[in-house]
Amino acid sequence: MDCRPWPRESKKKWQDSTIDRLKASKTIWPIPQIEQVFLPDFKIRSQINEYSFKSLGLICNGVFGKVYKVKKLNSSGDLYAMKVLEKSLIVNENGVQQVKNEVQIQSLCGHHPFIVNCPFFWQNRNQLFIVSEYIGGGELLKLLQKYGPLPEELCRVYFAELVVIIDFLHNAGVIYRDIKPENILLDDNGHLQLIDFGLSKWLPQGCRTSTICGTTQYMAPEVLQSEPYYSHAVDWWSAGVLLFQMLTNQTFHDFTLITSSGLTHSTNAGTSIEQY
Repeated sequence: MDCRPWPRESKKKWQDSTIDRLKASKTIWPIPQIEQVFLPDFKIRSQINEYSFKSLGLICNGVFGKVYKVKKLNSSGDLYAMKVLEKSLIVNENGVQQVKNEVQIQSLCGHHPFIVNCPFFWQNRNQLFIVSEYIGGGELLKLLQKYGPLPEELCRVYFAELVVIIDFLHNAGVIYRDIKPENILLDDNGHLQLIDFGLSKWLPQGCRTSTICGTTQYMAPEVLQSEPYYSHAVDWWSAGVLLFQMLTNQTFHDFTLITSSGLTHSTNAGTSIEQY
């Protein structure tokens, strides 16, 4: 049988169309749900990842993970605080939206001079990573523990800076809900730096929310008594409690929390509670 070869042009068209059909027939596997739920805030593939940093030691333990002091590689040695969170714990505690709010708020409000910026955040299969600027002056709590009551003039400065921070957040539509000395750092010039937006929430001015969360001795009465709704005013209550603590080095202890279920729980100083 006489078979003539294909013209080059026809052969090329057949090859191209066949390749296109093969590409279209490939199965596109969906993103695993454990990664889907944290999108789009936590990127899966990022130019900056956990291998871009060198750990210099543990800073503290948190509810969902740990915080490390790290140095960024291939840079001038910039220092950061890297929070590593376990996805399984977050999902089990229904905290997905909570961590999304945290990175959204901190990254958008981090340009403020008294708020710690959050330039990098991403995820791998099992963990979330949130990298914030490293503030080397230590916690306000450590200052109070070391020196006791602070001079009134210094308290005025610190409280004025705290007022500026809270006013900025409220005008940006954010309720912070966890004002306490552990969440306030001091920079190299002695100014306040607010950290840890884990309990913060988007809340426009004039709106209210009902989540029971915070640290008991700094929580406003309407939160502790499980009233149906509360407003941004709870941050001002916490600021007032902190001012009292700076002036006297005393805090309120052994609050009795009445939950919405009618159960009574005795909570010790420094305990953070959340109900989502």
